[in-house]
Amino acid sequence: MNNWNILKEEIYFEDGSLRDIYISKTDKTDWESWSKLVNKKYDVEFYDGLTRKKTTQINIERVFDFWNDPDKFSDSNNATINLGNVKVKCYFFTEKEIENDLEPREVKTEKDHLNIIGYLKAIAETLNKDAVLTSENLKENVLLEIKKGSG
Repeated sequence: MNNWNILKEEIYFEDGSLRDIYISKTDKTDWESWSKLVNKKYDVEFYDGLTRKKTTQINIERVFDFWNDPDKFSDSNNATINLGNVKVKCYFFTEKEIENDLEPREVKTEKDHLNIIGYLKAIAETLNKDAVLTSENLKENVLLEIKKGSG
């Protein structure tokens, strides 16, 4: 069995659940750095929960506004980051942790996997924090980990 088949079976298995990307112990400075990285390096679709409009850049100030006063928003903000064939979703749940979701069914080739690894490495390097890929809602079930400084 080749390496890609092993990765697909071990990490991107299709059981109906998502995979989560976590960066822990974050603050607004980390979120600003993450949004600058994502806006610069990737194709993005940002949904503004206040205006109910989509743009091609994450408006991190709007995210901060939502955290400060969610009652003035009709909907929650969210973003889709395009990693080739794989769409990474971000819902901006909390300042304390960056969490992204991805659909394992979209990970069909080794190139898709390498795009995910590239994204994790870029985040780890930019934030100087570990980035992990886990089973959905199971932070303790780490499938991949990119350590800060592993560049």
